[in-house]
Amino acid sequence: MAQINQKVREKSGYVHRFFNWLSSLLSFNSSPRLLNSFDVEELIAHFNITKEAKRLANLGLPAYHTKELTSIEDDIFKHIQACRDRVHDEFTACLESLETQFTDLERAYLHIKAETLSSEFDRKARQIMDTQGAWLKKLAQDALSKIAELNQFKTDNKINRLANFPDQSRVTYQYALLVFLIALEGIVNAGFFAQGLNSGILGGFTYAALLASINVMGSFFLGKFLIRWVFHSKVSGKLLGLLGLLIWVAFVIFMSLAISHLRESIIQGLPNPSEAALTAIQNKAFEVKDLISWFLMLITCGFGLGAVIDGIFIDDRYPGYGKISRRTELSKDIFESEFEDIQLELEELKQENLLFIENHLSKVRELMFSMQKNIEEKKRLSQKLEKTLNESEIALYALLRKFRYDNEVSRTDGLKPAYFSTMPALPPVSAPKFDLHKDNHTVVTIQDYLKFSESNIANLRQEVYTVFDTYITQINHLKYY
Repeated sequence: MAQINQKVREKSGYVHRFFNWLSSLLSFNSSPRLLNSFDVEELIAHFNITKEAKRLANLGLPAYHTKELTSIEDDIFKHIQACRDRVHDEFTACLESLETQFTDLERAYLHIKAETLSSEFDRKARQIMDTQGAWLKKLAQDALSKIAELNQFKTDNKINRLANFPDQSRVTYQYALLVFLIALEGIVNAGFFAQGLNSGILGGFTYAALLASINVMGSFFLGKFLIRWVFHSKVSGKLLGLLGLLIWVAFVIFMSLAISHLRESIIQGLPNPSEAALTAIQNKAFEVKDLISWFLMLITCGFGLGAVIDGIFIDDRYPGYGKISRRTELSKDIFESEFEDIQLELEELKQENLLFIENHLSKVRELMFSMQKNIEEKKRLSQKLEKTLNESEIALYALLRKFRYDNEVSRTDGLKPAYFSTMPALPPVSAPKFDLHKDNHTVVTIQDYLKFSESNIANLRQEVYTVFDTYITQINHLKYY
């Protein structure tokens, strides 16, 4: 029974050792090291070379006559080769990235070089003139025609002064004054009309506001469109203005009498006060019995006078002069605004181009330095690849020599396998080719361009100023003054 248990323990020991070896093998394959795997000490510990060499030596392996590598040697060889391939792939990817970066830098240099001179400023300035210059020319022609029209108007009407018309805020104020006159007359007259109305003050205000609107608005429009003609230089115009003045006098007198007689008819309680007031105007217009009614007449005339003055001076007193002057000023303002916009755009473009020239050399210099760093990085990567490949060969040699030495020392049969005297050769790794001569030539070309630009930068600035002055002169010729 004891012998059986011993045999079981021996078998279980063999199985345990087999699974330990298999586990270590799988552990290596599942987590191979990347670029730092050529450290000999780390690899010896990782592969358990000494232990495995002694274990195989105790089994009399490898055999004297065998020519094939043991499994651990083959694993070491495959691991070194896989790491070499990864190093090669990473080097290729980095090199491709550097080549792309160098191409981008070269393209950026060509782009900056193409946009730096005054020809670029000339092209953009010509675009502005093509798109806005034609419109500015039309505006200039329109302004000139309006000025000629105004001058002709002044000559025909013998006017030697500037137009005198209120600005927009003053016009708004005068129209507001008109509304205020209507409201004020309505409020003042409301109390007079309320004395004979059953509706009281509200009915009085309704009557007063309606009549005040007719009085004030009629006076205003007569002053604005007819009475102003009294200032005309021609006799026909003056006659038209005098006719308007007579119409206004008749109108305001009629409104005063109508309001006064209407109030008296309302106070007397007549059934149809407006008809009675009209009859009284026709038969006995100036027979107003109530003193308050006389006050109403004066108030009506006063508000009518204020409205007609507001109408006359809401524009230049000479008929048509304010309108044609405003039209001319508007045309000139539109031209001036467009002119200033184009001038500002050209000025901004000039400053932008001058600033670009100032920054141009530093940008080109930065690109050149980036190219030089790119070339140095390619050299460094190439040297690193060569060094890493050499380290891999040394690591393979050292690991195999370590295994074979430990195996040979631990063997009890004293037989050294014949293949221990030879070393397996790693497949060559072909490094990607790159042309540093072409890259260096590009850098030299940029250096020559920098030297030329530094010596010519004053001329570049002067060319920009010259082109700017040329286009400013062109638009100055379009001015109407």
